[in-house]
Amino acid sequence: MNPKESFSEPFFPYHVPNTCEEVPHSMNIAIVSRKLSGRGGMETAIQTLAHTARAKDVPLMLWAMGHLENTEWLVDIPYRSAKIDRGTGHRLQLRAKLPFYIVALARMLNQSQVDTLLITDPIFAEAAYRARYLTGRRVRILSWLHFSLDKLANVSSLARADGHLAISQGIKRQLQALNISRPIHVIHNPLPFAFNPPKPQHPAPGRLLYVGRLSNHQKRLDLLFQALSQIDGVWTLDIAGDGPDLAWLRDRANQLGINDRIAFRGWQSDPWSICQPSALVLTSDFEGFPMVLVEALARGIPVVATNCPTGPEDIVENHKNGLLAEPGSVTAIRDAVQMALDPEWPWEWTAQDIQKNTLTHYNASRVFDKMSEAIVSIPER
Repeated sequence: MNPKESFSEPFFPYHVPNTCEEVPHSMNIAIVSRKLSGRGGMETAIQTLAHTARAKDVPLMLWAMGHLENTEWLVDIPYRSAKIDRGTGHRLQLRAKLPFYIVALARMLNQSQVDTLLITDPIFAEAAYRARYLTGRRVRILSWLHFSLDKLANVSSLARADGHLAISQGIKRQLQALNISRPIHVIHNPLPFAFNPPKPQHPAPGRLLYVGRLSNHQKRLDLLFQALSQIDGVWTLDIAGDGPDLAWLRDRANQLGINDRIAFRGWQSDPWSICQPSALVLTSDFEGFPMVLVEALARGIPVVATNCPTGPEDIVENHKNGLLAEPGSVTAIRDAVQMALDPEWPWEWTAQDIQKNTLTHYNASRVFDKMSEAIVSIPER
């Protein structure tokens, strides 16, 4: 099945008739999401989950709540899209879209054999709960959030979910702080399916790499630049990525007198081909589960990251595969980067050990099996 359908419902029905005869299956998954550009971390996680599910003969599709401007990344993933804003004459606020989400999900439920909904936004927990009531379908609703909860709206709606798949320990703590009574399982995002990176090469001395969006509100490259301006010795920084703050960051590098050591390389389809750096750096104030750290470690590249509330603590083992620095602290970032630049290899694990341990822990098949166990442990309702 590879439907590429869209519809818009300008009304809220009191009953949605069931037009699809249910066929029992051990697990039939739909991922419910919105605002998908095709280039973000959540899209990568969806792709990996879909490819692994297909290899294991588990039905899985994407239900996009909103227009998909880019569908190239979905070339081999079954999907449907509900163009929620179409025909309304204006863009609706998120909470105002709830009736439209309910209608769309009810229609999709009745036209499918799905028994598991993985929702990536709190508002969809409420919408799915009401759609389940309208249709009378037996379906489990699980949250699968990819952002820190303090950056999301409508988090109280998560109480409607039957369970939660937390991608990091930090998100689990945030869910527990909401007094969530349903089961919470920590399932880290995996590496891409059939991922097979080359063996680690000898790192280029003094070379650092940043891979990600140039959005300083989150990524805090200004702190990294300040820290680098205080580093002793020779260093260079390659930046692979683009975003709204590119011009501002160029100016900031000029002001600090380090512009000749920083190469802005733009968005790269394969940023890892730039070099084998001494370390990858990530100085964010917040993340969900930063896969760029995992992708670096899977190539035997140590990492320096700020220990923001969700994500890095699950990935970085201090002094073994990298270092965690205090968020917002230029001094802590400087000291961690200075250590990472030590030409004598300051880490307890070799590059080969870093790669091996990462490939084992974040193997897509292994993670999918763990996720499947968590899902089927939560009954359909």
